[in-house]
Amino acid sequence: MGSHDRVYPKPRIFISRCIEFEACRWNGAMISCDFVRALKPFIEPVTRCPEAAIGLGIPRDPIRLVYSNGKLELYQPATGRFITNEMSKYCHQEMSQLGILDGAILKEKSPSCGNREVKVYASIEPSAPQHSKSQGFWANALMVAYPHIPIENEGRLNNFSIREHFYTAIFTYAAFRNAKALGTMKALIDFHSCNKLLFMAYNQSVMRELGRITANHTEQNLQSCYAAYESKLTHIFKKIPRRGSMINVMLHGFGYFSDKLESRERSYFLDLLNTYLAGRVPLSACLSVLTAWVERFNETYLRCQTFFRPYPQELIDITDSGKGSGSMREL
Repeated sequence: MGSHDRVYPKPRIFISRCIEFEACRWNGAMISCDFVRALKPFIEPVTRCPEAAIGLGIPRDPIRLVYSNGKLELYQPATGRFITNEMSKYCHQEMSQLGILDGAILKEKSPSCGNREVKVYASIEPSAPQHSKSQGFWANALMVAYPHIPIENEGRLNNFSIREHFYTAIFTYAAFRNAKALGTMKALIDFHSCNKLLFMAYNQSVMRELGRITANHTEQNLQSCYAAYESKLTHIFKKIPRRGSMINVMLHGFGYFSDKLESRERSYFLDLLNTYLAGRVPLSACLSVLTAWVERFNETYLRCQTFFRPYPQELIDITDSGKGSGSMREL
């Protein structure tokens, strides 16, 4: 099977309900988000609106994080009401209902769902200055309950490097869940074999550890093998890989057919790698060229490698806001 006709499992992704699912923001609006709209057919979405769920209504008076009586509180200035207890109780109850998740997309800067850079005010006074920044109550509970999944907000995912990394992680985790459901050594070996170049690009030392687990020289039982593999797998996507690491793996793939190409084709690709290194084009631009050559020259080993198409082609979009750059949170 080639990378162009690979069947992708559907990741289970938590998404704040106000992003493309329901008009449930404080002002009764829905957030329009092109990439979440594009992602919908390829995932199993799990959505919640914590603020509406605890009875604040749609629309509703805004809430904010405040520092009061020496602790972080959720406060509604218009009503003078603290809603910390209601929100904390809801978060605690709902976490056990979400099930398995492969990732999450949250509403940025929301006092409930924001996973970073949420304003905390110094007091409950309307004119109180900003005290610090924190996480929303729901986001914090989610990150505690699911410490190893990639969690991002829709603002940062406008950056194509962060978005490519997020997509790669969630579809890889979903594929591992499929292998785990099969529960055979063959399924684990096949999963590792197809992801070898991808893991090489992300973290070579972890890739080698995963290889040793798969080889199973210590003859562990299957359950132990899968548990050990899953534990190490969560380390692969802790950070966006360096462009240099990606280029090394692409050059490795390029070596399979460089002698079959015209000199102008080789030059074009090497120039493209330099453009990628400079951050002016996304990784997918380079991988599309390599994928075409993999098919053209029918390189069997490379055809099964997820590195060349880690997520569905329909999700490739080079649009970049120019914002939100940087590493994902350490998972």
